[in-house]
Formats: sequence, C-alpha cells, structure tokens
Amino acid sequence: MININIVASDSDKVAKVVVIDDSDRVLMLKRSSYMEKFVGEWDLPGGHIRIGEDFETGTKREVEEETGLSVGELSFITQIENLSFYFCKYPEKPIKLSHEHTSFRFFSKKDLDADKKFEKVALKALEMKND
Repeated sequence: MININIVASDSDKVAKVVVIDDSDRVLMLKRSSYMEKFVGEWDLPGGHIRIGEDFETGTKREVEEETGLSVGELSFITQIENLSFYFCKYPEKPIKLSHEHTSFRFFSKKDLDADKKFEKVALKALEMKND
C-alpha cells in the first residue's frame, strides 16, 4: 500500500476509487441530474478532498457518502491531472446511493471500454490487483 496521507492544499484535489468485488467486477455509479457535469454517465465512487483533509480520510469519506460503503485498504493506481485513483476490495455490504447517482452496476472486464478515462483506469486496477 502506498502512503496517501497527503494533506490537500486546495479544493481541486479529487480522488476516485475502483471498488473490485470477488468476481473481478468493478463498481460504477450512474451520475444523476443533481450533478452539473456528465449527467447519466458512469462514474467511479469518490470526489473532492476537503481543504486540510488527508487523502485517505477524504477518499474513504467520499466513497461512504456516495455508496454507504466503508472501504478498507486503498492501493494507488495513477494520477491524471488533479485526479488521484485508487482501488480497493468491495466490502460485500449493501450499496446505498446518495442523491448524486441514480443507479449502480458491477462491470466485468469485458464490459469496460478502454477509450473511456474511468473505465481505462478500472482496467488498469484489475491488472494491478491480479499481479
């Protein structure tokens, strides 16, 4: 596990998490009309890290706010501009969506599109998990 106890210096820091179940499927959330950008698109759980909040705390808080899941150990995947990506094991609990998303689905590797940024990162996470 990489140390992610970095303190955010501004509210532009965003963390997303690839949550992987025991069947190597990835949790994706469909964005609601409450969200101004990318309405109806598939998203990874996560969001903005608060000013002064360390990445691990903020990342886990965002996942819990959006899904109701308390996730465990986070493993770093990559960083793209202000987006930091991590993966973790699905804790096998019921998902309770917030108002930010309308539905969820577990995508298998064959369902993921490498031309879409979040799905490309999810494919990378699956490779890293199985290494």
